[in-house]
Amino acid sequence: MTAELEPPVGAVTLDALQQEGIAAVLDRHLALVEGVSGPGEADIDVLDYRITAHPTGANVVLALDAPSLLAAEQAAASVLDELVGESEVLTGWSVAHPEVRITEDEFNQRLAAAGEVRPDDELEAAVEEALEHTAETPRTMDVEQWRTRLTELSAQLRAFDVDTFAGPGEPAERARLAAGALVHAVRVVTDEVFFDELALAINNATVADAVGLLVLEELPPCYDNRYDSLFARSFLLASAAVAARLTEPGWTPPRSVAEALALRLIVNEARVVLEAAELVGWDASGPVFAAFADQAFGDNAHEELYEIDLPRPEDADDETTVQVGKVEAELRSRGLAFDQWFDPRDEDRAGLHPYLG
Repeated sequence: MTAELEPPVGAVTLDALQQEGIAAVLDRHLALVEGVSGPGEADIDVLDYRITAHPTGANVVLALDAPSLLAAEQAAASVLDELVGESEVLTGWSVAHPEVRITEDEFNQRLAAAGEVRPDDELEAAVEEALEHTAETPRTMDVEQWRTRLTELSAQLRAFDVDTFAGPGEPAERARLAAGALVHAVRVVTDEVFFDELALAINNATVADAVGLLVLEELPPCYDNRYDSLFARSFLLASAAVAARLTEPGWTPPRSVAEALALRLIVNEARVVLEAAELVGWDASGPVFAAFADQAFGDNAHEELYEIDLPRPEDADDETTVQVGKVEAELRSRGLAFDQWFDPRDEDRAGLHPYLG
């Protein structure tokens, strides 16, 4: 059985990192499914599965041991509907185009063809071949589709003129693509922070301990043992604030360290999008966004955090602890200490979200 999982209507296309994240979520849930009740309380086993994420959703292929094709169809729909309904990450997603991709006779033929292997491996071999033959080719956007999409999104960036991205000798089209990529990156980073927050909450972990995160690993590593789910929720609000100002007339630079770091992640993702879409290479996008950064950030004090090396408290001896204290004091004097990241630099708390206060 195969089916398409589709995001909510109007959702942006998934980039490479989002596709990896969605595939990881689906894999985590499907790995826990061993079987499902079919018609007449028949037990239907889920033998194996394949997940292929693509820019417009994900294709899922299920190998089921069912008494009939109808029972298999119902079981597959039940499994996928329940998966979508229970996952917060997949809120608004839907199951579409469920269909049989291999009949019972075809499967039996492949099972018989597997007779060359040991009897205990016959079923596994047949399932493996069936899954390989039923996997669909992912639907992808070509270069021109990406060009059109990013050009359309560039109109949403109202805080800056497109000329902001047009450094000396830079073509106007590249500037528009950079502006559109920045808007697209806002959506990507927002989704990725949601995913990372959920992963940290489920595992009661920090970034230092977690694996498979999408974006929070790109924050300064000196504090990675402090980035937990509570931090992720606060960071999401800070990133939302600075992102929203990108779509408003006029521009207010990042008001806090967290906002500056969020904008940095958005810029990096925009460059990833341009490179992945084969529109602007990584090296070529550097000068384009350097021109933007000169006007957007106000200062680059947050960049210093990436050069700081702080050992974990449990790994530090007395001498190291003293040195860490000196580094922390220096950071605090410049408003860069971890517990200052969400404080407004101008000390004006008007407009600050209560959650961050």
